[in-house]
Amino acid sequence: MRLKNSFFWAFLFVNITAFSQKNDSINKLELIEITAFRKTIPQIEATTSVAKINSNILQINNPERILEAVNLIPGSKIEERSPGSYRVSLRGSTLRSPFGVKNVKIYWDDFILTDATGNSYLNLLPPSFISNITVLKGPQGSEIGSETGGALLLNTNKAEHLSLDFSGGSYNQFSQNLNFAKQLGNHFLQIGQSHYQTDSYREQAAVNRGSFFLKDIWTYNPTNELKFQLLYTDLHYQTPGGLTLQQMQNNRRSARLATPTLPSAVQQNAGIYNKTILGGVSHNWKLSDNWSNFALVQTSYTDFKNPFISNFEFRKEQNFQGRFFASYKKQISAFNLETRFGTEAGQNKTDIKNYDNNFGTKGDAQKFDAIKTTSAFYYVSQHISWKNKLFIDASLSLNTMKYTWESEFPTIETGNVNFKKQWLPNFGINYKLKEDFSVRAKIAKGTSAPTTEEVRSSNQLITTNLMAEYGWNKEIGFRKKIGSLNLEATVFDYKLNDAIVRRQDANANDYFINAGGTKQFGVEFLVESKKYHFNHSVFNGLKFLVSATHYDFKYKDYVVNTQDFSENYIPGISKWALQSLVSLEIGRLFWIDFSNYYNSKQFLNDANLVTEQGFLVGNVKANTQFSFSDFKLNMYLGVNNIYNTKYSAGYDLNAFGNRFYNPAAMTNFYIGCTFKL
Repeated sequence: MRLKNSFFWAFLFVNITAFSQKNDSINKLELIEITAFRKTIPQIEATTSVAKINSNILQINNPERILEAVNLIPGSKIEERSPGSYRVSLRGSTLRSPFGVKNVKIYWDDFILTDATGNSYLNLLPPSFISNITVLKGPQGSEIGSETGGALLLNTNKAEHLSLDFSGGSYNQFSQNLNFAKQLGNHFLQIGQSHYQTDSYREQAAVNRGSFFLKDIWTYNPTNELKFQLLYTDLHYQTPGGLTLQQMQNNRRSARLATPTLPSAVQQNAGIYNKTILGGVSHNWKLSDNWSNFALVQTSYTDFKNPFISNFEFRKEQNFQGRFFASYKKQISAFNLETRFGTEAGQNKTDIKNYDNNFGTKGDAQKFDAIKTTSAFYYVSQHISWKNKLFIDASLSLNTMKYTWESEFPTIETGNVNFKKQWLPNFGINYKLKEDFSVRAKIAKGTSAPTTEEVRSSNQLITTNLMAEYGWNKEIGFRKKIGSLNLEATVFDYKLNDAIVRRQDANANDYFINAGGTKQFGVEFLVESKKYHFNHSVFNGLKFLVSATHYDFKYKDYVVNTQDFSENYIPGISKWALQSLVSLEIGRLFWIDFSNYYNSKQFLNDANLVTEQGFLVGNVKANTQFSFSDFKLNMYLGVNNIYNTKYSAGYDLNAFGNRFYNPAAMTNFYIGCTFKL
């Protein structure tokens, strides 16, 4: 019955929202190739739940956001608790994420954006540095290692280009992006520069980000290449904080207000200052027709400051990470085989110092701690294909993580925690009944240990009894082409144990506990059309995409003190979600992208006592392009939240004092232009 309902509502949504685009936003399903860790397969042959977001999809909205593009994919969701602060969930929730990304692994080309503790600063990457995104949903194991949600694989542009983009809009928004890529002999050089600033919709919510990117790929012989990549970002965004329902109804644009015991977000100049530099070198070389190897070393340094309501935190983070794998390919009769074995390891050293926050300036010392985290995983995987009809992926990985800590002030203490070693098996099978129809099944185990921010959260206590979450995911699905439509559907059942949940104390400080576990049943559905061409004086092309999810996510065996939350719905997750994208070509001059996002009601706390009603958000963007002798000029105009919906793009779940709400902007616009050579 659940599956039938999912299909009914998805097809209803198609009928009430139709649409199109000049270039295919999403290629025909059987032609999409998924490239991950230097192996490429057609999507219809993939044994895992995977989607690819191409550059045209990334460009459907504001050039400084990827939220709407990623949220079109069923099962993937980015939230923006405050402007500039991304949270990501793949088939799950953001219960662990006051900010940053947890239990989702992120890679950028060959390089690792997720640090050795499991935390990712996705907001360090301007969208202009990303050409496409591969979304892997559910635990992956193997080359991905420790995660329970899935992975995002971000890729830079691999073609020669030169582009300069300017845009501006509501709330004093301004952005400028420069991208250059050129083949120079045996070197492919790419340079990117980005600047973005806005006052944002709410008080105490301004954002200012500057970034620089450099990449050099040296193909020193036809089969071998050496890659260097560097990223520097200076990011500052203010944090307005959550509001109660009454405060939001009184003034949606206000920042967190003062209480009799605590000052306001404005008084404390609450915000995040993050200066990060990441650099590394990777080497891919082919030893023979059968053997190839890959190795990577990288390092990063983060200077992090967070003036908060109750304190002023300074963090210095140093990361050193590496990857290696060897691949052996062999064809035996009708079987194609690829065997891989490899490892990824890293070490993170974080020095944390907390002081009084005297209205945005550092005051007296509160607490100093140093934490060193070491993590690694080792894996072997086997891919088998038979007669281009049967595809099997099997892998086993061993995941380890430990940390040592030292309290330096006001008392001196030391300790260490070794998390239980986790073996992660993964088995997937895909069978092509026809060239345009495949069915698949998968079972996999995932794990995710606490990050440094969870071990030592803003309440300044070292939590030594927090355990890694782990669980088993089982899923089945199909991919099918019917005429001009491509369809994909997946049903999964995920049992997660020792789920990590964020809670707040009376001073709005975060702390984390293990819930007994979760039961996550879900259905995901996607349908997309080819591009239709019309011989009409006005309407010349049409293309549409619709996706839907039905999630039944509940706690199991979850008791906190005397409160039993077992069988309660997990907060922050809508039971139903529907997304659509329609592109329309008009007069061979304009291309209009119209996207809609519907989320049904959701609970905001573990007790399920506070409910946020469902909402629908719509965006529209119009593009036109002019060609000159030496360059092309693309001009665009976009309007976000065209229905003027009152909603939050990210909630403070389980917030103390019922400060759950982070109101998003009402109807707003942006306008810009891109020069391309």
